[in-house]
Amino acid sequence: MTAAELTVPKLDYVFHPKSIAIAGVSAKEGTGFGGGGFVASLQEIGFRGPIFLIHPTATAIRGLKCYKSLRDIPDEVDYVISSVNARVVPQLLEDCIAKGVKVLHLFTAGFTETGDAEKAKMEQAVVARAREAGIRMIGPNCMGLYVPGARLAMMQGQIPEAGPVGMVSQSGMNAGEFIRYAVPRGIRASKIISFGNGADLNAADFIDYLTDDPETEIIVAYLEGIQDGPRLATAIRRAGKTKPLAILKSGRTEAGSRAANSHTASLAGSLQVFDGLCKQAGALRVESMEELVDIAVTFRFVKRLGGPNVVVVGGGGGASVLAADDLDAAGLQVPPLLPETQAELAKVTHEAGTSVRNPIDTTSLWEDTGFEATLMPCAKAPNIDVLLYHTSFGGGPMARQVDVRGRMERQVATLRKVQEEGGKPVVVAIRPSVSAEAFEQAEQFQALCWHNGLATYPTIARAGHALARLLEWQKLQG
Repeated sequence: MTAAELTVPKLDYVFHPKSIAIAGVSAKEGTGFGGGGFVASLQEIGFRGPIFLIHPTATAIRGLKCYKSLRDIPDEVDYVISSVNARVVPQLLEDCIAKGVKVLHLFTAGFTETGDAEKAKMEQAVVARAREAGIRMIGPNCMGLYVPGARLAMMQGQIPEAGPVGMVSQSGMNAGEFIRYAVPRGIRASKIISFGNGADLNAADFIDYLTDDPETEIIVAYLEGIQDGPRLATAIRRAGKTKPLAILKSGRTEAGSRAANSHTASLAGSLQVFDGLCKQAGALRVESMEELVDIAVTFRFVKRLGGPNVVVVGGGGGASVLAADDLDAAGLQVPPLLPETQAELAKVTHEAGTSVRNPIDTTSLWEDTGFEATLMPCAKAPNIDVLLYHTSFGGGPMARQVDVRGRMERQVATLRKVQEEGGKPVVVAIRPSVSAEAFEQAEQFQALCWHNGLATYPTIARAGHALARLLEWQKLQG
């Protein structure tokens, strides 16, 4: 085995199929859930290999030739997506074996998660037969893979631009939600996996894979239950010692445990035990999808904090006062700036009703020269670890600017310069918009920020909570 081959994780072939066959595509060319959705998603993202469709009567769907059976396809097929009824899966598997397929992704549901003993038995038989034949299975009851680098998408609207964040999710919908929330904030994925019931390949397999994957620098996960507890614990420990890892665990309540069991046949397990495992592993357990996205953004752009001291800069005294409360509640500190820093700030602002202590509330922020002259001393202050700039759109001096876009670009260029020259993280909280125009402007500003290496958050409170969790994670690393 060559040195190059040794660096390739053992399941890498699962994420780089050369050809795909989809069984269970409607002749009506629907592009929603199911086989038609997978066809549309793969075509939209630009899958580079051939896509073969299996249909009993249609000759072509969405411009792709159809075959009555997988065995009728003249070319090699190494990856099959199943959208057929569960009762057809055993025959489809036999066709996969005959065809030399490497991976079978079962979007098909109707197995163990139903609670029916016969259907659970059928799932077990399918897994045993697939393993005997050397075929790896993803699912059942899952959306499968989103791999931008390999041009694989599980849903439409998923971009081909790759990045360093990998995700393991029992839920396809939650995987899709993570992508939708995270992409506008600059998160790009290496691999995102929805594995459903995890009858064959499960969370431990995929966490192990992402730990070894050189394209993945940050790992996030959504888990509903515990499969093969000792193996999963080992995988989490290994990942947590190697890369930043955050896990959203459902089943925190009795109702959630019941829902998890009916969704993916998962036993939720003790949350206290899971918390202990995460702390031991150096991983973060988060409470919501929003927090999971915030943590991914923080790992990606902030990376590390020198301490808990925050300087808050932004227009609006009331917002700044609330910001101080929110940050203090998160476990951070908003210390008064040192006299020498305040003196430097006083040179560029003299108006009554402004503050240069911390939080900083001054009209000098509305002038290009004043903006940098206010921010730079704050970032360089010796008793400060991170600068939090907050802003909003749809009102105030920014709304009266003729060239709002130009103003945004100049502000972001300054924020980037302050981060680079100040040597400390700069994070941006973009307070909620109240009109369509303001929302569009906020989106543009957010995009400019992350393109320039700045973490963005939708509220000051969420920014503070994420920064505090980063400090917690750093302590777990020892």
